[in-house]
This record gives sequence, structure tokens and C-alpha cells, in this order.
Amino acid sequence: MSATVLLVGGFGNLGGRIAAHLGSLEDHHIVLASRKKQNAPDWAKSAQTIQLDLTDLATFSNIPTSVNCIIQLAGTNDVDSAQNPELAHRVTVEGTSALLNNAVDNGIERFIYFSTAHVYGAPLTGNFTEESPTNAVHPYATTHLEAESAVGAAHDRGDLLGIRVRLSNGYGRPMAYEAADWRTLTSDLCRQAVLEKRMEMRTDGLQERNFITKTDIARAVHHLIGLPKADASNGLFNLGGSKSQTLLAMANMIQERAQNKFGVEIPLHRPEPTATQTQHLNFDIHKLLNTGFSLTEDALGEVDEFLDMIELHHQS
Repeated sequence: MSATVLLVGGFGNLGGRIAAHLGSLEDHHIVLASRKKQNAPDWAKSAQTIQLDLTDLATFSNIPTSVNCIIQLAGTNDVDSAQNPELAHRVTVEGTSALLNNAVDNGIERFIYFSTAHVYGAPLTGNFTEESPTNAVHPYATTHLEAESAVGAAHDRGDLLGIRVRLSNGYGRPMAYEAADWRTLTSDLCRQAVLEKRMEMRTDGLQERNFITKTDIARAVHHLIGLPKADASNGLFNLGGSKSQTLLAMANMIQERAQNKFGVEIPLHRPEPTATQTQHLNFDIHKLLNTGFSLTEDALGEVDEFLDMIELHHQS
């Protein structure tokens, strides 16, 4: 499917990877939006850039009339959402709703909204499908769920094809070093391994999480852009890896890749376990897989690229 895709949040940690992937495809034209006008980045030189502020409706007039798909990735992160719930509501809920209404008014055919698996609750333990009840408590989750509802309502009315993606834990390098989120487990451990040649976990690591490579996230977006309406059903999809694993297992994998890369022992430290059993998680993605999507799950390559990026940045 040929598409002109507007990525709101396309310069960000995840948005950059999605934009770079879509921009490498001949049948996609990319428009990158940010609150301040920026030039096209080196990793998406052919992209068009616009200024778009979700809290300023006047900037919506900058959206090109050629756009037929919007990918909405912008919103306040978990820390900012907790510290300022009013801002989170204004950006994530009101901003998404305004963008959605603009899309409907201008005949944009497809709207893909990135939500979070945390709408199911926290901590995530147990089995979760798209039919599982939600239990959003944190402002980050509640605002995403409210924005989801707006997109779902537009989809149900037939105003456009509204797709909601409940994402688990994406990992891998950003397109720009400055866009990295060092608060996440994988990013933090990769940086520790490169810069300190040791790794320190903040928990005992026995909690299971569902991880998905950013490569597979970008591929899933491409799949959803071309997904026939008949296969979209109600537009709600979980997006994650094929199976969950403990945080310790992920840390061990990063440790092994770093030791192979640098040829030295990189010790891994963690607090003593506080629980006798692993906290299990089954984040079911079969609904998306049944539409014809498949995962590559190149975990080793994803981690190796991130380690390389960190090392190169600190050598320059």
C-alpha cells in the first residue's frame, strides 16, 4: 500500500526507528512532526518535516493534505505523567482527540495510536489478551486508555480505520543518541556494560516482562499501515514478543553480548531475591499474528547494534 505517513513523535526514541524503517521503503513518503520545526535528520533525509504541537490547534494546519495515515506516538512519559497528570491529560488525551478529529475532518483514512500494555494494570502478571479487562491506575496508563477510547469510538462509527496498539517493552538503539531513554532496563544495562564494564540491576530480576525489538515494532507498523480493513476487526492489537522472560534473563543476554564484544568479564550484580517464585506474564499477540504478521526477534543483533552505538558515541 502506497502511503504518505505522518509520524507525530517521529523524532523520538521509538518514532525515529519507525520513521527510518518506513522511509527505507519505496512506497512510503514520511512526514515527521515535532513541537519545534526541525530539519530532516540524516537517517530520514527524504522526509518532510513540520511543526505540530498537540496543545496548539493552530499548528494542525501544517499537516499536508497528502497525508493518508497518521501514527500518533507523542505523549507524556510515565514520570512526567505522574508528576503532572493535568499535562498528561492535555497532551495525551486532549491532544490525541484533537488530532483524531482533524484526521476525520480532512478525510485521512487511517489513524494508528500507540498505547501501552500498562492499561491492563501494574504490575503486569498473569495472562492478557485484547479481551482482558483493563485496570489502569497510573496517570500514564489512564490517559492512554482514555485516548484509546476516542480512537476506538471513531473506528466503531466508521469515521476512519482507527488502530490501537498496546505495546509491551520495546528495546534497541534509537536513531539519535540524544533520544535514548536511559531509565529503561535494557538501555541502562547496555550503557553500563559499555562505559563501566559492569552491570548493576535495581531489582532481583525475577519479574517477567514481555520484550520486543524496535525492528519488529517498526515492521508491525508497516504491516498495520497496509492491513486490509476487513482484517482489522475492532482495531485493537497487543504488540510484543512471542514470549515473556525474566528481567534477569534479559540482563544475562546483554552481559553475554557485551563480554563477546569487549573480550573482558563484565560482572552482573543484583539485589538478593525477595520472592521465591518468578512473577509470570503471558502477553498474548496471536490476534496480530493471525493477520499475517510475523516476528523476526533478532534479539542478539538488536543488542549488538545498541552496544556499538554507545561505544561509537563515547569514542567521538
